[in-house]
Amino acid sequence: MSSRRFHLQAAGLAALGLIALLSFVLLPPRQVRIAVDGDVTTVRSRTASDATIVEQAGIELRPGDRVDATGDDTLAVRRATEAILEVDGKTFALRTLAETIEELLVEAQIPLAPQDSILRNRVFVAPNAPVAPPPPLATLLRPGTAQRTAPGSEQPVTLEVRRAVPFTLIEDGQRLELRSSRETLATALRDVGVRVGPGDQVRPPLNTELTAGLEVHVEHAIPVVVTLADGKLILYSLSPTVGDALLEGGLELPAQYVLDPPPEAPLTPGLAIHLVSISERQELEETHLEGLAIYRPDSSLSWGESRIVPGRHGRRFRQYHMVYENDQLISRELTAEWYDPEPVNTVIYYSAATPAPGIPDGQQVVQVLRVYATWYNPASAGRPPSDPAYGITATGVPVVRGVVAVDPGVIPLGTHMYIPGYGYGIAADTGGAILGNRIDVGYPDGVVSDWITGWVDIYILGP
Repeated sequence: MSSRRFHLQAAGLAALGLIALLSFVLLPPRQVRIAVDGDVTTVRSRTASDATIVEQAGIELRPGDRVDATGDDTLAVRRATEAILEVDGKTFALRTLAETIEELLVEAQIPLAPQDSILRNRVFVAPNAPVAPPPPLATLLRPGTAQRTAPGSEQPVTLEVRRAVPFTLIEDGQRLELRSSRETLATALRDVGVRVGPGDQVRPPLNTELTAGLEVHVEHAIPVVVTLADGKLILYSLSPTVGDALLEGGLELPAQYVLDPPPEAPLTPGLAIHLVSISERQELEETHLEGLAIYRPDSSLSWGESRIVPGRHGRRFRQYHMVYENDQLISRELTAEWYDPEPVNTVIYYSAATPAPGIPDGQQVVQVLRVYATWYNPASAGRPPSDPAYGITATGVPVVRGVVAVDPGVIPLGTHMYIPGYGYGIAADTGGAILGNRIDVGYPDGVVSDWITGWVDIYILGP
C-alpha cells in the first residue's frame, strides 16, 4: 500500500513538471506592466499566474495585499492597510483592503451604535472616513512628489471605537436621558446641542470626565438690557429679582437712584431695566439790581430848583435746591433769598412852587437843564427812503413833532419835557452826535422847521 502511494505521488509530481515544462515551451513570453506603491514596473514573463508575475518582478506581497488585472497585460497591486483597532477594552492588529472605517468594522463584525465615535490616530472622524489618513498637504500641493515607502515600513493606523455612555441632563428643570461618546462634559453637551452661554451655571464643571450615569445640571442665565445714563449694557443673570441681578452684575450704583421696574420685580427674559441716577445740588444765583430814580415834591425849593439824594445799586442772591435725573434737571426750588447790599433808590426832589410862564398849571417841573438844541427830520437822519428803518427812532416810533433825540446818560429815554419855542416833547430817540447836554427836536418830512438852533433852558416834567 505504501509503495503504491509513493508511485502515485511520483506520477503526480512528474505530471506537474511536465505541465510546467509544456507551459514554458508552449506559452509565448509577454510584457506586463505592474502598478505598485505609486510606481510602474515592467516585466517579461511566460507565467499565467498574476501573483507569480508580481513576485518575478521582485515585488513583495504581504498578507492582505491583492493583485488586480486592470487591463491588457496590466496589473495593479493593492496594498492592505495595517491597522490597530481598539474597541471594548480589546486591541486587534489587522491588515485590510477596506476603503472606509465603516467597511473595516463590518469585516471585523464590530457593531457601531449611533452615538458611538471613531478616532483615527487620536482624531475624531466620521465612520465613512477612509481607513488610511490623507497624504500630507505638501504632497497634495506638489503633484508627482508622492512619498514611496517600502512595504511594511509605514506606521500602522490606530483606530479607536469609543462607546457612548448614558448620562442625565437636567436643563432649566427639564430632565433628559442622553448618550455621548465624548471625553468631557463640555464636548458632550456641545454634541447633544446644549449651548452654554454667559452667566450659565453648569454642575459639575465643564471639564469633568464624562462617565456612565453622570447627572448634569444646566441653568441658563436670563439676558436683560440695562439702560444707564451713559449707554446700555446686557446682563446675564440667574438672580430672581431686578435688584439682585444688578448687584450680581457688579454695577456701581449711585448713592441715590430709581429703578424701573423696581428692585423687587421678578427677572424675565428680555426685560428692559432703566437705572435712573438721582443727584441734588445747591445753586446760587446772583442778580445786579439798579437803583431806581423816584421824584418827590419839596415845597422848600424855589421854582426850577431840584435836590438829589443819591442811591446805590444792589445785589440780590437766591439759593435754589436742584434735583437731577441722569443729569437732566427735573425740579428747582427757591430755598433762600437775601441782598448784599440792598439797592437804594435815588430820590429827586423838585420844587412845588408856581411854574414858569408858558407851562400849564398842574405840570410839575422836576429839573431845569440848559441844553444846546438842534432839529432833524427823517430825511436828515442818513437813511435812504428805501431802508425799512427810514424815519424810525431808537425806541421804534416814527419821527414826528414831539420826538426828541437825547443822550440817555443825561436824559433817560421816556422822559417828558417842555421846550420853550417848541412845546412838549418826549425823549424817544438817540443819535451819534447827541452827547451830553445836547438834544435834537424832531419834525416829520414835509413840515418846515420853525426851530432856531441854540442854547435853551428846558424843563424836565414830573410824573
